[in-house]
Amino acid sequence: MTKKPFTTRLDPPVLVLAQQLAEAERRSVTSVIELALIEYAERRGIKISGKEKD
Repeated sequence: MTKKPFTTRLDPPVLVLAQQLAEAERRSVTSVIELALIEYAERRGIKISGKEKD
């Protein structure tokens, strides 16, 4: 799956939290946000589609 760039805005405390988590887990901020979104969806019974949509 090809990753697509996008721009987002976060409140400063949320960005600091993402940075702290990323540093603690030796991940990028992007991967922390991606994982959080995936886990959020899965808790609600929504699975990631295997096909990329344009």
